[in-house]
Amino acid sequence: MGLLDAIWGRKTVIATWSQVDDFVADHAAFVVNRSMYEYSRARSGVLAEKLFREKSFKEAMDHGRWKAFPLGVVNIVELVDGRLRSAAQGREPALLEALVESGRRVLRRYPSPAGISAEWWAEAAQDMEKRVRLAALAAPKPAQDIPKSTFDEMFALVPIHPDLMKLDHEVVLNHVRGMMVNIAATLAESIDPRALVEALPPSQA
Repeated sequence: MGLLDAIWGRKTVIATWSQVDDFVADHAAFVVNRSMYEYSRARSGVLAEKLFREKSFKEAMDHGRWKAFPLGVVNIVELVDGRLRSAAQGREPALLEALVESGRRVLRRYPSPAGISAEWWAEAAQDMEKRVRLAALAAPKPAQDIPKSTFDEMFALVPIHPDLMKLDHEVVLNHVRGMMVNIAATLAESIDPRALVEALPPSQA
């Protein structure tokens, strides 16, 4: 979504909840893949090319990024919430349900990825919902603060020995925080809060 728009100078508008799903899926994958792959390459140094050809490492990387993906979904859904909350005043419960359902639909696009049990994937979807609902109880966070609650879990899934990663935690966290700021700017330019709030189901009496 967006690559051809960038090439041709077109502005992508997010005005439907299906487009929200696409935004969440694309940017959750971007954050997870870029942070895990880039960090692993940087940490491996001159051995990176050899390491990335090893079957066991590739399998561990795939396993890790799929396990991190629901955490990425949490972060991007929370970011969308922050953009829509003020426009949905008085309809916050309906907004929360729409956000939770968006996260569910994104995860249902990839039922039980290879190497991940269906039970674990279902539990990850439940955990995503719990985290989104918990975030909705507080004021929206600045974009750079959103990944703080999930980063340790995501970082632990990188297939590099923990002893080699001890001094890198803050550097990689700051990298992820910077990505979230950039994604927030993209979202601000493209989202149509009024259209999305108007598409929410009517409040129940």
